[in-house]
This record gives sequence, structure tokens and C-alpha cells, in this order.
Amino acid sequence: MAMEENQKNDDIQKRMNMPRQRSAKLEGFDEASRTVTLSFASETPCVNCWGDKEILRCNDEAMDKQRFDDGVMPILYNHNRDIVVGKPIKIWTEGNRAKATIEFATTEKAEEIMGLVRDGFLNGVSVGYRVKQWQVLEKGETTVDGIEGPAWIAIRWEVFEISIVTVPADGTVGVGRSLAFDADNVVEQHEAPAKEREVDNMEEKEKTAPTEAEIRSAAIKAERERCAAIDGLCRKFDVDAEQRQKWVDGGQDMETINREMLGILEARNKAVPSNRTEVGEDRANEMRAVYTDAILMRHGVNVAKPHDGADRLRHMSMRNMAVDMLTRAGASNAYTMDDTELFKRAMTTGGLPIVLQDVVKYAIKDGYDAANTTYQAWAHIGTLNDFRPANIVEIGAEAEPKLIPENGEFTDMNLSESKESVRLDTYGRSYSYTRQAFINDDMRVLTEIPRIVSSRMAAYINAQAYKALAGATFNASNTGTAGAISVASLAEAMEKLRKAKDKKGNFLRIMPKYLLVPVAQAVTAAQLLHSAADPSASHSGVNNPFANAFEIISDPELDALSTDAWYLAAAPQYGYGVQVNFLNGNQTPIVESQVSFDTLGWKYRIYHDFGVKALSTLGVVKNAGK
Repeated sequence: MAMEENQKNDDIQKRMNMPRQRSAKLEGFDEASRTVTLSFASETPCVNCWGDKEILRCNDEAMDKQRFDDGVMPILYNHNRDIVVGKPIKIWTEGNRAKATIEFATTEKAEEIMGLVRDGFLNGVSVGYRVKQWQVLEKGETTVDGIEGPAWIAIRWEVFEISIVTVPADGTVGVGRSLAFDADNVVEQHEAPAKEREVDNMEEKEKTAPTEAEIRSAAIKAERERCAAIDGLCRKFDVDAEQRQKWVDGGQDMETINREMLGILEARNKAVPSNRTEVGEDRANEMRAVYTDAILMRHGVNVAKPHDGADRLRHMSMRNMAVDMLTRAGASNAYTMDDTELFKRAMTTGGLPIVLQDVVKYAIKDGYDAANTTYQAWAHIGTLNDFRPANIVEIGAEAEPKLIPENGEFTDMNLSESKESVRLDTYGRSYSYTRQAFINDDMRVLTEIPRIVSSRMAAYINAQAYKALAGATFNASNTGTAGAISVASLAEAMEKLRKAKDKKGNFLRIMPKYLLVPVAQAVTAAQLLHSAADPSASHSGVNNPFANAFEIISDPELDALSTDAWYLAAAPQYGYGVQVNFLNGNQTPIVESQVSFDTLGWKYRIYHDFGVKALSTLGVVKNAGK
């Protein structure tokens, strides 16, 4: 009895460690918002490779979407972690189903995938997840909602990633087949059973065909026997996990697999013997992620979800890590190399450059986010596809509706381009990770320097946005009577915004939203807007008409320009105020690297393509202050 209980616990632990996938279909594609909705899991029972019935509970208590909440859950293409095509913007459970809405990115590859989805050429989805807690039902047991044992019920599971896939997992036996198998960690997939196909001649089927249960049972048995035969063959002849998975996924019969095995053995016998340890691409990618997390953790970067093994490697020096990488890649003499040779080999033939670039990318994003810039709230964030000047399209009064009499014709709007144009420029810096830094185990060049550079980059954009605002041309219609922030001065600024008109005299109906003030005036502004009574009144019984009316944004860049001037601004709108454009909408600096011929090291360059310009100031009122 104890042995049975131990075996059961082992099975539970093994199945908890297995990443899983379920296939689904895209639905509800919206080209305007670049989004698509999908239902990626349900409580429909699936049969796993052991022949057991599995149910995935789909409710808020069961589904762990921490990776989505942390902002680290990607939308991939064919499970390739290097091809990110979008992000999930919403994940929820509804009606015993798990659903998600995803938004496509604006990269070239994402545009390509979105076009294939839009045109109906791609509609397959595979969702990766891991079960964290099982409820095991024995035969004869039944849950309160009617699930009968034997069954394995996932009552706690975590969503990892969603992939747009060219070939969804195979559903003929209820077991998915797109994740790779690892020799030490078997990976399986599950998906909803395929819909039953209609049969033209039902009477003939009833006479000759076996029952559905018999068909399903035979399919499960045959597939289980085929997978077991492949397992035995691969263990006997030491075949790597990647090839094993290809055979499992391909569905070939054993005769075909045996012929391919003979070809593998023939090629192996002709090869020069070596001590090289073959590592599949998936395993190599996983190890690079482990190294990356270990380096980041070692240098005080908070990694929300570190990969398994990163904590054990975090104490490694760069030299020991390079030795470990080369050894895993098949180098038998890595431990005997001197520092110069080890650095050269690791940075040219090993995986170290990719790991270090991933570290730099993480540090760049961390530094960019830590800059605490504020221009994004009130400036219009736009995108340009190239570096040519782009004129602003004017619509204005031309958008007015025109009366169309019976049998009348529509009239086209005359869209014109203003004299104002916007353009992009490239800003960047470079530095090197030198042989001396490698030998000295100095990681600041990979963590602190890119973090500082990207933080300064973000701060530079922020400063340019405020300089553009302060240097813009304001006329009488949007310049307030110079004075400190008060109920009277705010009332004047609001009136000017609300009465703003276009070139043809039509009201623009602008609503003020942001009060932009230097840090020196932040407290005064807060006292005014967060007080129920008018602070300037002679007694407290006078109501404050602007209590919590606007959002206060204070930034030291305004202090650097003027500690007195303040602004009342509307929500950012195309063609008005300050416009900040990025190349293809990329708001994060780009990092590139290559071997350096100027120094004994690896060269990095960080650059960003953006442009800042003040356009029409109709959406802003400026007050020079006291």
C-alpha cells in the first residue's frame, strides 16, 4: 500500500513538472485594433499519453496568470522565443473556458503573421502551460459537479505563453504533439478532442464500423505502443531527444523509423569519434536563459520569474560560466584554456555573446523604465516608417457632415497637408566588453552601463519634449494672464481651451485634462486641486470648483526652463501640442553587438530612433506664472 502511495506521489510530481499545451483557434480578429480573441482551454476531458482522463479546471482560482500580470508573457510564432509577434492584453475565464485577447506588434514579422491571420491562412493557436496542483480521482470517486474517476484534475495551473502556429497539435488521439521532449523531462501536450466527422451513409456505418469507444480505445493503444517502441529504440541506440520528438510528431510507422535509424547509425559510424555532447536547440536556448537570469540575479537585478537552475549558477564567475558553456557545446579542453583563449573562444564560437546581449537588453529595459519620464501622458506618441520628413495631414472643418438630399451624391473631403512636418533622427552610444573586464569578472559594463545609457536616453527624450512645449509659439488665444495657479487663473485657462476654434471658426470642443507644473509648484497645485474648499478664499465655506478636476504632472525639466510657468493641456491628440514619434512604434532602445577590432573585446552599441516636435498649440494654454 505504501509503495502504491509513493508511486502515486511520483506520478503527481512528474506530471506537475511537465509543460503542456492545448490547441485552439483564432476568432474575432479586429484589424482596426490589431487584436484577436481566442478560447485556449476548456474543461473538456482529454486523454494523456498514459491513457488517463485529464480535466483542466477553468476558473479564476485554478488559472494562474501571474506571468501575464507581470508583463512577461509573450505571443510567439511557432513557439520560437526569438520571434515575438505580440502581447496579451487581457486573460480571463468565462463559462468554464479560459480566454485571451492578444494584440499584434508592429514589427515586420508581426505584420506578416497578422496578415496571414487576417486573410485566413493562419488560424492555429497553441497555448503553453504547466500544472501546479493535481486532484487525483480514483475509480468509483465522483466530484460534486459530476466528474467520475479515474481522472486527473488540474486544479491549479500556470499560463506560460501563446503561440500562433502553422500546424496545431494533432487531435486524433487527444494528445498534442508540438513541444520537444527532453531526455530528463518529458513534455506532453493536450488539446480538446477533434469534432466528430459526419458520415454520408449512417446505416452502413452502423453495420460495419466499430463503436466510437472502440475506435478511440484502439487509437490510444496503437499510439501508446508506437511511442513506447520509439522510446525503447532511442534509449538502445542513444538517439537525442530532438530526433525522438520528430518521430513522435511525424506519426511515421515503425518500419519507416527503423529505416531512418539505420541511416543515423551509418552516419554515426563514419564520423570521427569525439567527446562532444549533443545539445538540442531547445535545450541550448533554455540554458542561455538560465545563464542570463543567473548573471542578472548576481548583480542585483530583480528577475520576477527566474528559470530553473539560475539560482545555482548565480555565484559563478564569468570565467567559470564560459568554461561551462564551452564544455556543454563539446569543447573537451575548456578547463585548460588560458584567459585570453577562453575569452576568444567563448565570444566567437560559444553561446556567450547571445547570453550577454540578453543581459544587456534586460538592463536597457530596466533602465528605460526606471527613468520615470512623464511626457508620455500629455504628448502625442506617434510612429513613422522611415526617416523622411512627413507632413501633418489637416482635416479640421473638412470633417463636418454635409446634407445629402434624396438621390444626392456624397462629396469628398479635401485632405491637405500642413506646412508642419515631423521626422526621425538616430541617437546612440557605444562601448566595449573587454578582455580585461572578462578576466577581472567585472559585469558593470553589461548591467550598470546599459542601464545608465538607456535611462539617460529616456530622460533625453523627456527633456526634448518639455523644451519643445516651452519653446512653442503661443498666441493670445492660448496664453493666460500671467499669474500663480489659482481658481481664477485656472478658470481663464479652461475657458480658453473650451472656446478654442479651428481655422474656419468651428469649436474644437477641447477638454482640459492635465496641469503641467514645475516641481517647485507641485505642492501648491496639489493643495488647490485636492482641496474641497477654495484655498484662496477668505473663509473655508467657498467650494473649490476645480477639486480633483485635472491630473497634476510635475517634472524637473520644467524647473530647468522656468520655475514660474505652468500649462493646462488636453489629452494628447494628433496634430496638436508636442508630438513624439518613434520608428515603427519602437519605444525601447535597440542594442547590437559584434567583435571589436579597436579593442580586445566585444563592441556594443545602443541606439534609438525618435523625433520630437511642437505642432499647433491649440490643445495647450500657457501661463507665464507670477
